[in-house]
Amino acid sequence: MTNQSASGAAPPAARVEAVADALYRLLPAHVRQVDMSSGGALRALFGVLALPSAEIDAETDAFYDALFVETAGESALPAIASLVGAAPLRPLPDSPLGQRAYIANTVRYRRGKGTARVLEALAADVSGLGAVVVEYFQRLSRLNHLIDVRPDRPGTATLVDGGTMSRAGSAFDTLPRLLDIRPISRARPGRTTGRHGITAVGIHLVRPVVPHFPAPDRRPSSQMLPPQDVSGVPVARPWVVAGTAHPGYFQLAAQPGAALRLFSPDRRTDAAGGRLQARDLADRLQRLPLHRETDELRRASLEERPARLPGRPWFDERGQPFTVYLRRATETAFTRVPPAQVLIANLETPPPASGARPAAELEYAWFGPGPAAPVPGKGKHPIACAVDPVTGRLMVAEPGSGASDVAEVRVAYGTGLGRAIGAGAQDRGDPDQPFEIRDAGGMTDLVWVVDPTRQAAGSAETGSRTVPSLAAALAEAAVQGAKRRSFVLLGRCDLEGAPGGASTMGVTLPAESEIHLVAAEWRAPKPVPGVPADAALRGFIIRRERRFTVDAPLRVTRGSGPATAQAGRLVLDGLELTQGLKLAVGSVSAVDLRYVTLRSPGRTALTATGSLPPVRISVDSSICGPIRLGTATTQVSGELDIRDSVVTADGAGGDTIAAPGLDCALCNVTVLGPSAMRALSATNTIFTAAVTVTRRQTGCVRYSFVPAGSATPRAFRCQPALTLADTAAAKGAPLTPDEAASLRLSVQPVLMDVTADEPALAMLHPLCPDAIRTGGEGECEMGAFARAAFGIATANLVSLLDDFLPVALEAGVIDDTRSAAVAARRNLP
Repeated sequence: MTNQSASGAAPPAARVEAVADALYRLLPAHVRQVDMSSGGALRALFGVLALPSAEIDAETDAFYDALFVETAGESALPAIASLVGAAPLRPLPDSPLGQRAYIANTVRYRRGKGTARVLEALAADVSGLGAVVVEYFQRLSRLNHLIDVRPDRPGTATLVDGGTMSRAGSAFDTLPRLLDIRPISRARPGRTTGRHGITAVGIHLVRPVVPHFPAPDRRPSSQMLPPQDVSGVPVARPWVVAGTAHPGYFQLAAQPGAALRLFSPDRRTDAAGGRLQARDLADRLQRLPLHRETDELRRASLEERPARLPGRPWFDERGQPFTVYLRRATETAFTRVPPAQVLIANLETPPPASGARPAAELEYAWFGPGPAAPVPGKGKHPIACAVDPVTGRLMVAEPGSGASDVAEVRVAYGTGLGRAIGAGAQDRGDPDQPFEIRDAGGMTDLVWVVDPTRQAAGSAETGSRTVPSLAAALAEAAVQGAKRRSFVLLGRCDLEGAPGGASTMGVTLPAESEIHLVAAEWRAPKPVPGVPADAALRGFIIRRERRFTVDAPLRVTRGSGPATAQAGRLVLDGLELTQGLKLAVGSVSAVDLRYVTLRSPGRTALTATGSLPPVRISVDSSICGPIRLGTATTQVSGELDIRDSVVTADGAGGDTIAAPGLDCALCNVTVLGPSAMRALSATNTIFTAAVTVTRRQTGCVRYSFVPAGSATPRAFRCQPALTLADTAAAKGAPLTPDEAASLRLSVQPVLMDVTADEPALAMLHPLCPDAIRTGGEGECEMGAFARAAFGIATANLVSLLDDFLPVALEAGVIDDTRSAAVAARRNLP
């Protein structure tokens, strides 16, 4: 077996030098001494001779690596796959999920062929998603008798279980059903028709990914945590009800008054090879299971007995699925709230009594064992707060006598997305983004670290300067950052409004300079014993587990510099803006938005308040409200590049993208609303409303959905035009108006949610036609989540089912992802 990946690749210089040193040391010491004293010609010769030796060593190492699936290069994996009979799969575009796990586990899967556990593991390896396999013959209604007692398969529905409705239609639906002889492959999404057959096997997949803000490690001696330890835990903002901010009312959503759907993180590794439970999947949290567990924890504590939990607990020692931290007004440290002190509540609407809050204690009554009769007992368990995982809202309990009220709440949590876009806990590191900050001589980079828990100190010139607020860092960058690159690192998951009661937060951008606002940690280099320090290295930017919220309009103005100098560049990375971004006249030459949630509900999110020079605006992996750049009186020219993002109307009227003077390039984008622009090049883009392009002689729209009434440049394999053309060609005659209208309806994109507050925003619905789901370039789906490639992953899985199912069994892939409407029905009671 040969390793093709290493063939022709030159070994690194360090390896060549190591081989040369090893060969040189084989010479006698006196020969080496004479050689070094005479200029080292012999040592230089060994440096030349070492190159082919190093190449041979590299090829030998690669050959041995290629013998094992754990170490083989990507090009060697197909050879190993052919040895074990693993069918080749279509690669997922730009996905970290490879075929290594699938190939490595093929032999083990064949040993357990046909079992539900193996099918679950196979689906996880191929798709990367959480999968639950259901053998539907076990869900068929049957008579119960003492010869064959099966309590897990009742003869009638359980009406007293409040979770029966929430599980209906999902992988954990245990309702008994009558026999259905229709094949499961014809089962429609959202319905159970065709599932409940004797030979039917359902593979339920859940699509969302859940970036999770981790809970800090609990200290063994105390639960009190200093502010520095909770810097990566998002702060909750006041929950304003009917214009009134009541004490103790908080919400996790950064947008005022919005809801945030909490998700359980992916905990499939906890199953340890067993069958998955609901708490193991990256899915929406529901109130009832969490209420039952916290209620049982309180009862067990009062009755001084072990908690009786069905299966693995929802709340684990790692602080998942969420952990609450409270800081009272008279304290500087945070208290970690144990799950038993969390009251799960329904906070869809505020309490009937204005400002009402849960009591600090909850009373329980029970009966314990006695010598002759049960012994009654009573007790009170403390309650710290009430949490609604469905809305992300929280109420702090009434403070006890003499205790101060809670002033700050932080919650470690996770929420779901079709793909990790927008501001969140995901890893945003990328090779083209600055990671190491070094002194390069001359004009070095400036670094500010925003941390209100530390005193202002340091120097942005020689290391990093700590400042208490974003406004303070921007003020110093405006003065010191001329012709420099300035990094403002937001190291805490905080929320900051306009300073001093101002209406906006200002970014003064000096000419010929850059300001990077990055939600990230700053880590200074640590000395390592025995290793010489790198004098030029100043520190590292860690772009993960941080999200900073700007709760004010962010206005960019031009700073110091000659009038003829080029305007500066602004970079936003990992921020959430609640009131939009405004570009003043001549303020910027480039704006880069990476993993940003840029919204201003009901208004424009990104706008120019004055004319701009030729500007380049880039939006990457973001959720953005309406973009309106340029009017009849405000000239904005240049380029607008949007990738892997959702652009939504967000409650505002008019065009979602209005760029009459910009040349727009869209790739893997979903635009929720009408658009108008100067020129357009689009790939894998869904326009849900008409798009109007002024200059149609240039550009192209490829593999996209373009609604009727649009005016675009030439199109290539776009829907519904492609379906209309293919049908007319097959018919051999033009289509009638009724036929054309029917075909247009058959290829309309069906989205799960179009509200920016919902986690299923812009995700394709299971009812979405294949022309959209596999109509993108490379048969990916169209829209913002093309890189997720759910259609390709599903096709790969279906192609393997015949090899891993016993004869006569038939499997179907079922999408269990829920929209907001379905989730609302399942969260009752």
